[in-house]
Amino acid sequence: MISFEKIRSLKGEITVPSDKSMTHRAFIFGAMAKGKTIVKSPLLSRDTIATKDALVACGVDFELKDGDMIINSKGYDSFLEPDNVINCDNSGTTARLLTGLFAPQRKYFFMTGDNSLRRRPMKRVIDPLSNLGAVIHSRRGFLPLMIQPSSMKGGIIEAKVKSAQVKSAVILAGLQLDEPVTYIEKDQTRDHTEQMLKYFGVNLDVNNGVIKVKEKYHLIPTEFTVPGDFSSAAFFIGAALMFENSEVVVKDVGLNKTRTGLLKILNEMGAKIDVLVTKEGGEPIGDIAIKFSFLDGGVIRGEIIPNIIDEIPMLGALGLFAKSPIEIRDAEELRVKESDRIKSIVYNLRVVGAEVEEYEDGFKVYPLKKVNDKGVLKSFDDHRIAMINILLSKRFGNFDIDSIESIDVSFPDFLERLKQIEIS
Repeated sequence: MISFEKIRSLKGEITVPSDKSMTHRAFIFGAMAKGKTIVKSPLLSRDTIATKDALVACGVDFELKDGDMIINSKGYDSFLEPDNVINCDNSGTTARLLTGLFAPQRKYFFMTGDNSLRRRPMKRVIDPLSNLGAVIHSRRGFLPLMIQPSSMKGGIIEAKVKSAQVKSAVILAGLQLDEPVTYIEKDQTRDHTEQMLKYFGVNLDVNNGVIKVKEKYHLIPTEFTVPGDFSSAAFFIGAALMFENSEVVVKDVGLNKTRTGLLKILNEMGAKIDVLVTKEGGEPIGDIAIKFSFLDGGVIRGEIIPNIIDEIPMLGALGLFAKSPIEIRDAEELRVKESDRIKSIVYNLRVVGAEVEEYEDGFKVYPLKKVNDKGVLKSFDDHRIAMINILLSKRFGNFDIDSIESIDVSFPDFLERLKQIEIS
C-alpha cells in the first residue's frame, strides 16, 4: 500500500516526458530507413523500450548518446528474422504497429506480451492485414501470435474500429508493397504516422479520411525531435483544475490537433486555459497555462472521442469537482485498454465517495457531495489510472493506493515532477 499526504495547490512551470506515440513511430521509421537516423529527446519508458528491443532483434542498431537515440539500419528490406520470441511487454502500440511492419517481411515472427497485453484485442489489426494477404495465426484474436511468410498485395481497407494503431499498421505494411493500399476511416484518429512520415521522405495522399499509400517507399534517414507528450501533460492540466488556487504552465508540449481535444472540451466547460504556440508545423509545439477554475459539466460523445481517448479517465475524475455531472458516451474503446478503464475509473471514484453511473460505452460522474473517510484506490496495473489515483490521494489525503509501479509505462518520474510544483 502507498499513501500520500494532502497538498493544497500546484504552482509553477513544468515539463513532461517526450511523446510516447511519436517515440514509437520515430524508432520504427528510423529502423525502416537505410542509414543513420537521430531521434532527439525520445521517451525511454517500458513501452518504447519494448519497441526498440523488437527492432534490435531484427538487426537494427540503437545507441543512446547524450539523451538522443542514434539508429543505424540497413533498411527494412534487410531486417533479420528474430531468433527468439518478441516480447511487446505492456505496449499495445508496439504489438499492433509491429504486426503491420512485420507482416510483409516474408519471415517468421513470434510475438507476445504481459498478462495485460495478452487480453487486448489483436483481431482488429490481424483482419485488415489478412485482407491484404498476410498470414497471421493468433490465440483467438489475442497475443501470442505468429506471422509467417506470405505474398501480400494492395487493396482497400475500411476502418472497423476508431484506432490510429490499426491505421498505422496498415500504412506500415503498405509502405513495403508494390501495389497501392488505401485506408478509409469515418472518424479521424491521431495522425502522427501521416505527419511524421513526411520527415522520412514519405508524402501520403490524405483526403477527407482516405489515406492512400500509392507506391512502395524507401524511407530516408533524418533527424527528428520528439516534443512533450500531451497525454502526460493532461495529468497536470487536470491537476490544476482539481487543486484550488493552482496556476501551472506546462512547457514544450506537442499540440497536434488530433490529440488536443481535451483543451477544447475544458474551455467549453469554463476552464481558464491559454495556449502559446512556439513552433508551427504539422506537429506544432507550445506551452499550456492553466488556472484553477470551477467547471461546468456536460455530455461528451461522438467524433471527439477518438481524439481524447487517453484523457477520458482524467475527465471522469474532474467530474468530482464540476458544478454539474460530466457524462462520457461512445467510449467503449476504453474497455480494451491496459485495463477496462470504464470499470477502473468508476471503481475508484466510488471509493472516494462519488455517485457514478456506469454504461457499456462510458459513465456519468456527479459532483462529489461527501468524501469517504478512507479507502483503497486500485490501479489495475494501468499507468493512467495509477497517476489519477496519485492525484486523488494527494487531493483528499485519506486514501491508500494498492500499487503505482505501472507508471513506468509512460511517465517513470511522475512523482518527482509533480513534487516540483506542489504547495503543501
